[in-house]
Amino acid sequence: MRFLLLGLVVLSLIFVGCTGSRGSTGCSDSDDCQNWQFCNSTSSTCETLAGYCDSDDICIERDPLMVCDAAGTHTCQFQGGFCRTNANCEMWQVCDASNACQAAPGYCDEDSQCDPDFEYCSPNTHQCGPAPGYCVSDTDCDSWEKCDAISKRCYTLEGKCDLDGDCETWQTCNLKTHICEPKKGFCRNDGDCDKWAKCDDSSKKCIARQGYCTGDNECNVWEYCEIKKTHLCTPEADRCGADIDCGDWQVCTSSHYCNAKLGYCNDDDDCVSGEVCNQNTHLCQ
Repeated sequence: MRFLLLGLVVLSLIFVGCTGSRGSTGCSDSDDCQNWQFCNSTSSTCETLAGYCDSDDICIERDPLMVCDAAGTHTCQFQGGFCRTNANCEMWQVCDASNACQAAPGYCDEDSQCDPDFEYCSPNTHQCGPAPGYCVSDTDCDSWEKCDAISKRCYTLEGKCDLDGDCETWQTCNLKTHICEPKKGFCRNDGDCDKWAKCDDSSKKCIARQGYCTGDNECNVWEYCEIKKTHLCTPEADRCGADIDCGDWQVCTSSHYCNAKLGYCNDDDDCVSGEVCNQNTHLCQ
């Protein structure tokens, strides 16, 4: 059993040796090394290419302000914020006498370098400018806003909005257009109403035009409001406002009922005993 285990260990070591990972110390050519290394054919080991590094020591020998970016490019980089020339800094920086990158004139790297009342240092441009919600001109505001020269604040133009509170109580703010629009059931003008209605200036609600209705209570007691189509006050069955509301054989009475003309009938009750009312001719037979 002891010999069997020893054999397995030997086989494992052989297997690991055959499947060594890229960049291990042993190599046969540079393909076995990392991209910042080459294979030394004499020692069969991966060594650092010229211009690259694997430790800070190599960089410090070159420049005490440098360190090795061993986790990334394997090149020597200036330690954060240090420099020898302006080229070692960001485009908005200059290299000062203490070999530190500082904001160039007209630029900034922190808010304290700007006007504390309304400015901040923009992380994108590294220049002092109006903080969010502040402005120095209309261009610093959104298209539906204007800049107040005294408060340095953006305010919404008349009829525009950022939220419902910027609108009238009967309006809501459309956050896509930033325009105050009527809530459901309200109106700005007649154009927001149906053809049979108009916009009431005081209530900002659509009301029936003259001659139209929105409910039975707006009609005479013998009428109902036909709200599905016409919104007109319409006589109930067998009721009328004039003879034209009745059949050809009828007249409209003062009590707004359609009664049969003399010699005609509505039903058998209008005929003498023994006769019936012909519903086609409306004559007693």
